[in-house]
Amino acid sequence: MHLDALQLNELKEVLEGEFKVLVETYLQDARLRLQLIRQAFQANDNNGGRQAAHSLKGASANLGANDLTALCEKLELAAKAGGLADCEALIEAVEAEFSIVDRELRKLVD
Repeated sequence: MHLDALQLNELKEVLEGEFKVLVETYLQDARLRLQLIRQAFQANDNNGGRQAAHSLKGASANLGANDLTALCEKLELAAKAGGLADCEALIEAVEAEFSIVDRELRKLVD
């Protein structure tokens, strides 16, 4: 399951009309974080990649995107260990999972 329905329902109840704003802000920020991860990979910038993966991990966890959160954690740990250069397949997995999360979240707010 790409999104935790219970967590999302709780957020909807608490935030009411602001839920859509939260989702739109998350999606915009996540796209930026993905760009930063890709740039860090291309520049072999382990610290930049770690920071971007960490930010995306936290934001994704807040919205119940558990699979994406787990992938970001793997990427963060790899970058922390200095292995970002070997993470192209993992970055592609993060991007693919985000694409699914993006589509599912948009269904909830459109």
